[in-house]
Amino acid sequence: MAVPHDTSVRIPEVWRCNAAAEFKLIGDLKQEFSTIVIDTKFPGSLKLDFLCSEQDSNEDSTYRTLKANVNMMKLIQVGITLVDNWGRLPMIEGAYCIWQFNLCDFDIFVKASIQLLQISGIDFERNLRDGLESKNALCAVTGDQQLPSSLAEYTYSKISMFGRIFDVQCAQLQNFHTSYGLQKFSDSLGVKRISGTSHQAGSDSLLTASTYQAIKSLSTSFYNRHYSQRYSCIGSSHVRCGAMIFVVPKICIQHGNH
Repeated sequence: MAVPHDTSVRIPEVWRCNAAAEFKLIGDLKQEFSTIVIDTKFPGSLKLDFLCSEQDSNEDSTYRTLKANVNMMKLIQVGITLVDNWGRLPMIEGAYCIWQFNLCDFDIFVKASIQLLQISGIDFERNLRDGLESKNALCAVTGDQQLPSSLAEYTYSKISMFGRIFDVQCAQLQNFHTSYGLQKFSDSLGVKRISGTSHQAGSDSLLTASTYQAIKSLSTSFYNRHYSQRYSCIGSSHVRCGAMIFVVPKICIQHGNH
């Protein structure tokens, strides 16, 4: 990215009290900073094999499980990083800036996942007291759309909304032959975490943006090959995905942990 690794990036915490102002600021910036990187943190992932039939493809089974998890669980955090065409972050009051939105209405959870997020510094008591309702956060990001019933419908809706999709996870699987988490994959590319803590949504969205920029710099042909694939890969690893990069209005790139 066009941000020096020794440069501090500010990560404002967004709560119910300041959410409207921060959403307006992001809306004002999105024309200039048209790449929108979103990382989500859910309270775990449930294994729901009973939802899948023998007739389902691997992709269909994965999507069915992902959809059920999203429907059953509510968000804990959403991280947003804005990037312009040259890989630059917005500068606000003299500092580079990304955002971390905190949600309040999560209830179902996987204990190990909650413990990991607590170790990473998430204050669940404050989330419950001062956080946004997840519906309000999702309305701002997706227009209050529910996940479609099938992978084919999901693919169509994303292509209709964003045009083309660059899938960082697919690029990793098909070209690096690895299935690492975000931190390990970024390490393998020599990408450093610029600011914040692993497993917090704001910092992970920034690391996803940096990793995407590193992939773009590898070669034009490599980037274009995956840029043109659209959403053609939703392997088993995508059950864990929680980060997406939306390039407004024409492409979507994703990576992350659900």
